[in-house]
Amino acid sequence: MQNCMLPRKNKRRGHSGSDAGPEPDVPPTDITEPAVVEELSLCERTLKMNNVIRNNLGGAGPDGGDEGILFGNVMEGKDLLVSASNTYTPNMLNPSGGVLRNGVRQGFGVINMASGSSVSLDFSLKDSATGADSPDTFVVTFFDGDHGMAHESSEALTITGMSNFIVDEDTELEITETATDDVSLAGGVGAATFTSTLRGSKEDNPVSPLALTSLQAKRSVEAYFENKATFSVTLAESGYVNPQGRNFFFAGASTLTCEKEAKCSSYECALGWRLKQDAEFTVCTTKPCSVADNDACCFEEVQAIVPPTAPAMGGGNMGGGNMGGGNMGRKKGNMGGGNMGGGNMGGGNMGGGGMR
Repeated sequence: MQNCMLPRKNKRRGHSGSDAGPEPDVPPTDITEPAVVEELSLCERTLKMNNVIRNNLGGAGPDGGDEGILFGNVMEGKDLLVSASNTYTPNMLNPSGGVLRNGVRQGFGVINMASGSSVSLDFSLKDSATGADSPDTFVVTFFDGDHGMAHESSEALTITGMSNFIVDEDTELEITETATDDVSLAGGVGAATFTSTLRGSKEDNPVSPLALTSLQAKRSVEAYFENKATFSVTLAESGYVNPQGRNFFFAGASTLTCEKEAKCSSYECALGWRLKQDAEFTVCTTKPCSVADNDACCFEEVQAIVPPTAPAMGGGNMGGGNMGGGNMGRKKGNMGGGNMGGGNMGGGNMGGGGMR
């Protein structure tokens, strides 16, 4: 096992209870169990959101061709297609935003939406060679469940077709459990809505799925899919006073089920070295970061060599002294205004002085 462990404050939601109805023949998989996470290799075989083959969600561009965003090589031999099943409305107010935000960013998949809109999306694992549905067992985490400054604003995420999910024990998300009984989860048709309760800002956005802060974990949900190729997600933004754009972030496994990775930003460089600019995004090869990561995390400072400055004597008291232009200095002798007259001693006591 590598990078897999159960964080201290996570719990599975949707567990039915003794009075919740019939029990399934096989109970739903409990991804709060470290042994289960290890056996399923959920951390090792996680989705990688690093490459976009086609970017045309809802036919809104910026690419042409078939509708949808096709993320390439998210697992070995598999792509992920995200397509809109109804009208998709990106933010149109920012010429550098909107659909230009869609795609990947620092290991996350990103979908931009206009406030006051909603969209239903189908997530489908595809065989990279044939384009056919390719079922697998995996997790997908949705992050940054917060909203804008207006008290009435909210952000909601509905996941349908899951086999289980996990949130932080102190989650800030309001959870509406539509179909989270054991029979629904065991059948892979679980459904729940996760709604923001607190406002946020760009400053608290996650920088890595496996390096969530406590606050970021409280605003995330990780859904588990067992032998599935397709599931559905509905995104909704409502109650905003001023029109604006909102970005949804998603990725594979996160620190809700996997061990937190060590970033270079936590490493103290050797004497004479400084952290690289991208230290917060660079993962160390050891945990915690050690001297073995020094070259990857840090760069050696080069001390600038400043040449010494020679003292200036030419403009001092001797350079233009009282006697240099006095009565005795008016005679243009060899020393009075000649070779020595404008030199270091040129206008001084000797330049036009008593030695004339």
